Amino acid sequence: MEIVLIGSGSVATHLGLALKSKGVIIKQVFSRNPANAENLARKLETTFIDDISDLYMDADIYIYALKDSALKTILRKMNIPRGIHVHTAGSVPMNDFEGFTAQFGVFYPLQTFSIKKEIDFSKVPMCIEASNAETQMVLVDLAKLLTDKIYIINSEQRKQLHLAAVFACNFTNYMYDIAAQILEKSDVKFEIIEPLIAETADKIKSLNPYDAQTGPAVRFDENTIDRHLHMLKKNPDIKKVYDLLSKSIHLRHKNQ
Repeated sequence: MEIVLIGSGSVATHLGLALKSKGVIIKQVFSRNPANAENLARKLETTFIDDISDLYMDADIYIYALKDSALKTILRKMNIPRGIHVHTAGSVPMNDFEGFTAQFGVFYPLQTFSIKKEIDFSKVPMCIEASNAETQMVLVDLAKLLTDKIYIINSEQRKQLHLAAVFACNFTNYMYDIAAQILEKSDVKFEIIEPLIAETADKIKSLNPYDAQTGPAVRFDENTIDRHLHMLKKNPDIKKVYDLLSKSIHLRHKNQ
């Protein structure tokens, strides 16, 4: 199986390396940034282009790992090859491919990707959507090379899943960043709360997140909340986050 990667960011990098390790031929990498394209191509031991008109036309699958807004822009500039065309985005409808090609789908790995952090794809859920049953079978077979956590999910479900993931991952990580800023100001190492973070994440494997919620906002401990808000008076943006989250948690649990 020959694959072309359209994109050279973190998703393209991790996905390309994982597929290559399973014997898939990464035929070519495209990026508008030639340095990025060359860097990823070197890792994948393949060729690269920065002009879409030089696209290899005989691959089996074209994987578009791009910014959400870039898919249709790049499709309009291409001579669309035969083969299956898939994107990796959480919020982009599959039907954005309609009018450009007949065989298309979504190959969405539900994970957070950073260039410097390795990923074990065997633990990554792969969400698949396809324009027809034949294409779906090909994408499922490709996913099976990486993981047994394969889900057939339509565009509406995937949109809701991506929204949930933003709360569970991106916003949660920002909370870690806020915590790190607070600790740094007091010359306390972030590592001291790592066991707390680990236990919080582990706890929801056995408890519903609602039942796992603790803290002053659940019991509406006004003295503690007011003390914390006073501590944050020189950080008005973070103070707003604290206040909003505390009120939201309290409203969720006030009839508990």
